[in-house]
Amino acid sequence: MKLEKQAVSLELATKLKELGVKQDSLFWWDDHSEVGMGAIVSYSDPDNPICSAYTVAELGELMKDCNWDLPYTESNWSVWECRVDNDEFGEKQYIQATTEADARAKMLIYLIENKLIKC
Repeated sequence: MKLEKQAVSLELATKLKELGVKQDSLFWWDDHSEVGMGAIVSYSDPDNPICSAYTVAELGELMKDCNWDLPYTESNWSVWECRVDNDEFGEKQYIQATTEADARAKMLIYLIENKLIKC
């Protein structure tokens, strides 16, 4: 599986950074002049870092204390879905994306924006 499928997209990684999520990841989105904007690199100290390119496992660790269900694939659409139960309001929130990393990142964004988690 390509790294781009295992790490959060540049768009969602940038949003996580804007929300104040600690920039501590194995991989980074980097502005690499030879490759072009948005190359994922694995340096712990990249030359031109944009933001952390969190992996599926790293996103899971960031949300480990929340009441949410793991993503799963649905039919042949390759849709990943996360669900969180908001016990305070008795609601369920469903988040979908085309990759597991993006589904988890969207869920983390939802949790932060709704003050259900702090990162």
